[in-house]
Amino acid sequence: ILSVEVNDIKTGDRLKSYTPKVRNNIMMLLSSKKASELLTREGKEGLAADIRNLINKILEPSAKPGEGPVKDILFTSFIIQ
Repeated sequence: ILSVEVNDIKTGDRLKSYTPKVRNNIMMLLSSKKASELLTREGKEGLAADIRNLINKILEPSAKPGEGPVKDILFTSFIIQ
């Protein structure tokens, strides 16, 4: 389970309209990862950065990696099987 921290309320409202696309793209991203890649703190931080960049690209197609309206991705639970 994850939470998305955004710059402002408008971004949060826009994000809601893209929820199906965001979920799909996150699932596709997760399916490309190996469990061993996600066991470490660095692996989880890398995944969070990938998800942040993915969502920023959906909300702002011209956004460069590391830029955009999504500030952070916060994991509330993380189960690796």
